[in-house]
Amino acid sequence: EKQFSSKYKKNWRYPEQVKRKLEAAENIIINAVSLMDIANFPPFHFERLKGTRKNEWSIRVGNTGYRVTMIPCNDDEEEIVEGDILAKCRIIKIVKITEVSNHYE
Repeated sequence: EKQFSSKYKKNWRYPEQVKRKLEAAENIIINAVSLMDIANFPPFHFERLKGTRKNEWSIRVGNTGYRVTMIPCNDDEEEIVEGDILAKCRIIKIVKITEVSNHYE
């Protein structure tokens, strides 16, 4: 939460452009009706990670090189790690942010 939530932005150590784009991404995610809104927003390039992080998904933070990784959750805030997540996008309303990172570092 401290990496992504704008209520902690005074402590963020990101470049200014990344801070602005993270706030915009946070607003879009908060106002999304379901994960489908996030998946269908082209600038995010919503995609599943691979390897040991195969249960996580990511969105890009503009063209900054940063990304936000997340895990879809059910209404009880339990992680959804099995099945076809994209097929369930319309009913997934909660995500758990796991990391904000510079993808190229």
